[in-house]
Amino acid sequence: MKKLSIITAFVAILCFGMTTAMAQNNNSNPEITKFVKQYFPKANVLMVNAEWDEYEVRLSDGTQIEFTRKPEWKKIDCEHSTTYPNVPAELVPNPITNYMNANFPNQSIVKIEKKRRGWEIELNNELEIGFNKNFVVTKFDD
Repeated sequence: MKKLSIITAFVAILCFGMTTAMAQNNNSNPEITKFVKQYFPKANVLMVNAEWDEYEVRLSDGTQIEFTRKPEWKKIDCEHSTTYPNVPAELVPNPITNYMNANFPNQSIVKIEKKRRGWEIELNNELEIGFNKNFVVTKFDD
């Protein structure tokens, strides 16, 4: 019984420490909180993992977002979201939206990533399309 109490206390301390660290992380960057409230208002930040060059953010609905250190978003993944089935239209550059409307009007973007040399999107049918900085299609994977 004494071992069980010690283990329970140890687990409680670990959980408290992790919760405190996550809460501090979540509150440490107001730009990330503002971004989430603006574009994903029905979700809450569950975790912010600060790497040396980026932030990895997980929302309560399953959405994952990566930010640069500035922080500016660089990748949004709504593929496993229970609330947001696609990337918010306001975050998709107009040339990509125009391309989608002309070529894939019945599909939606579930992932988008800013790359050093362009953009990459994934559609809800798992098709991946890459664009260069001028929004010319450079990659087409199904």
